Amino acid sequence: MTWVNFTFIFYLLFPYFQEVKTLDVEYVFIDGLPFHQQGIKSIFEKYGPTKRTDTDYECGFHSNEEQGKTYYELIYPSITWIGNAKEGYIAELVLFDPEGEIKWTYYQEVEFSGKTTQSEVESFFGKKAEPIQIYGRDDENLFSLGGRFTNADDGFFFLFKEGKLIEFHYWNPC
Repeated sequence: MTWVNFTFIFYLLFPYFQEVKTLDVEYVFIDGLPFHQQGIKSIFEKYGPTKRTDTDYECGFHSNEEQGKTYYELIYPSITWIGNAKEGYIAELVLFDPEGEIKWTYYQEVEFSGKTTQSEVESFFGKKAEPIQIYGRDDENLFSLGGRFTNADDGFFFLFKEGKLIEFHYWNPC
């Protein structure tokens, strides 16, 4: 094999050998609170009490039937937390405001808000967001960029519209 052929083959295969950036869940913060809450005290102190809403997921980490446990959602205007008293709660959905008040922070590396551009998030993760169509949503021109938590099966994705960050979603496999 000539050097030119080797270089060409390496160039084609290089993306498969690149390390995928994962996030350590302990360093993810949503609106100043840790992504994973051991209870509801901090959530209630920050946002006020709210009614627990039953979940009805067919499968996954928060499926009542599959896990044999009961899970609830704590729904606020910009953030939805999911979990239970025993396992704690995680931020399942974050709706970013255009003013940038709600923030998503990773360690001391980066802070995202509704003012954050799609290219800024792409730069941090080292990959491009891709077009996505979400069933039941009329939004056009949505893009998503997903990732995983370190040493875990679950992950997340960011949603963009018109080049701006609009949502963060927790994701787990079925």
